Amino acid sequence: MKQALRLTSLFILLLFLIVSVNAQKKTTKKSITSNTKKIENIETEILSTVGIEKITYNDLERAYQKNMSRKEMNLYNVSKDSILDFLNLYVNYRLKVNDALSRGFDKDSGVLSEISQNRKILAESYFYEAKLVKPKVEEMLKQRDYEYQIAIIMFQLPSTPNPDTADTYQKALRSLNLLKSGANFEQVAKDSSSDKETAGRGGLVLNYITAGRVIRSIEEALFRLNVGQFWPELIRTKYGYFIIKLVKKESRVKILLHHILITTKDRGDSAANKRADSLLALLKSGADFEKLAKENSDDEKTAQKGGLLGDYYSRSSGFEDTQRNLLPEIEAASFSLKDGEFSGKVRSEYGIHIIKRDSTKKFDSEKDKAELKLQYKRQYFETDKKFYLDSLRNTLGFKLNETNINNLISYLDTNKTNLDTAWTKKIPQNIYPEILYSFQGKSTTIGEFIDMLQKKSELRGLGTNYSGLNKAIDKITSPLVFDAASKSLETEFTDYAQLLKEFRDGILLFKVEDIEVWSKLKFDSTLAHTYWDSTRTRYNTEPTYDLSEIYVLSDSSAKAIYKEITESDKVFDTLAAQNTQRAGYREKKGKWGKVTPKNNKLAKIASDKNAQPGMIIEPQPYEKGFSIIKVNTFEPVRQKTFEEAIPDFAPAFQDQIQKKLASAWLNNLKEKFNVKIYPDKIDQIIRQFKSK
Repeated sequence: MKQALRLTSLFILLLFLIVSVNAQKKTTKKSITSNTKKIENIETEILSTVGIEKITYNDLERAYQKNMSRKEMNLYNVSKDSILDFLNLYVNYRLKVNDALSRGFDKDSGVLSEISQNRKILAESYFYEAKLVKPKVEEMLKQRDYEYQIAIIMFQLPSTPNPDTADTYQKALRSLNLLKSGANFEQVAKDSSSDKETAGRGGLVLNYITAGRVIRSIEEALFRLNVGQFWPELIRTKYGYFIIKLVKKESRVKILLHHILITTKDRGDSAANKRADSLLALLKSGADFEKLAKENSDDEKTAQKGGLLGDYYSRSSGFEDTQRNLLPEIEAASFSLKDGEFSGKVRSEYGIHIIKRDSTKKFDSEKDKAELKLQYKRQYFETDKKFYLDSLRNTLGFKLNETNINNLISYLDTNKTNLDTAWTKKIPQNIYPEILYSFQGKSTTIGEFIDMLQKKSELRGLGTNYSGLNKAIDKITSPLVFDAASKSLETEFTDYAQLLKEFRDGILLFKVEDIEVWSKLKFDSTLAHTYWDSTRTRYNTEPTYDLSEIYVLSDSSAKAIYKEITESDKVFDTLAAQNTQRAGYREKKGKWGKVTPKNNKLAKIASDKNAQPGMIIEPQPYEKGFSIIKVNTFEPVRQKTFEEAIPDFAPAFQDQIQKKLASAWLNNLKEKFNVKIYPDKIDQIIRQFKSK
């Protein structure tokens, strides 16, 4: 597994290799005059050749988008110099891969083994992304084009452990049959629904919903209904049974709203009406809505913002910033307006509103897609994956012998697991040759199955019952199902084939680069001395103090000890051994040893005071107490010796050597593979395709 992770990491690094420090900025350019005929297919236009390999515009743009994290950026919109720089880097990358291929490393058993070991990691991730995640998310995204208002009739299950669902089911079924015979949905909801809030409204749920916002089983039914229809089957959830009806289906947009509120509580309904009428008259004559809101709205919080109700609002998500929902009557009036229009008088529990719909925005599909993908993987992926594998398993000819599995279970203690050492004790030997299941022309006997349950670690701890044994069969056959189903990935998906090629090229590149660069990268002390001689003035020691300290928590104690040191012949070390309160420092007589201002605060204090050897610094506030510091010795800044400077210059020195090795290698490769670059073709592409 560690090897697999290492190679996956190497592959990721490869994607950025073509912009690494190993690559040179310039490549031998042999400009070839191209035909100025209009380009019909930009993707196949050849920008460079490396030996017999042709680098097309499509190759370079794909690499550019991936490595520069510019997924949507067309290469022809980049400057010519930038394109040429990137092309040179890409050519260097391809030179190295071609060198590895010319040496036959693609047939090397070690390389082939690494590719084989890691193919499953790449294939599994890609396979489920392509077959499950992407289509499911795209389907949900399409459903998010709309917002839906539904009505429900709910039949709640008894709130007891393992409830008897029969009575609830029969009650729900009777209501469903009533609807099918023509009964009014609203009346049945009022008479039968367990949810009293919605029942009072004839089942109507006030808040709109959209894809990814309710239980999946309800969504799956909802999205297949036309407005006015109810789903003709009971929907079972963990909360109970539901009958649903689609009431409205509206385009999903978000709108920006302003309002003016005239309260009726204090001024009375008649006065509020007159005030609203006068404001509407002013608006109709062209008055500024926001100014009127500031001067007249009784909603103090929004009035100061010109009546702005909040961020953009949608029926299914509420306000973007707070997810708060408007009152239904305000929401309905708002969405009945067009951008720039204002309403008449809209009444709510707060008073009379005049609403202005300012503007409309569509939702960000990429943001929606990211949210739905995360939700799908978290909530539905594992269930769908199992269902998908089961379907594939059956398609590929899996057959379970129900008679034989039930016969096997009859000899097992179904309350135990296969961790029990005696779980097979009662199984008679004569059933061991019986076929338990067959898959892709190969049959597995009960004896072979038992042997796998005992030997394979991933099958340990499973129940010795029907569910446990089926889980074991799933675990055994799933890799075989996946291998069979994923064989055609390369031919079915060109981008997966490209991914595998890049992965292979990555392994080849690291192998050949290790031989040509990294294995030759040794620390040559003679060359290092030469490098150090030319850069020695850069490497200096830090000013270094040898310090001792007496640390006490009390200011008065620190002053008394300092006075004793300076006014008597008491030795600092003796007083430190007697008085310092720093843990572990009494036995060391307060000695810190050699420290620098860069990494030690006591040394910084000594440096700030320009303390000289033998000086004792008066008590200084330090940490949660006070420190008396003695400078034993001081070593000023000096130039480092060669040996001392090695840690400082070694990385830059090794980098220089590495670049020289890589440069020499690339120069040889350019001669060997006859590199050609076509800058005039880049000119033509930019002229013809660059966005104006």
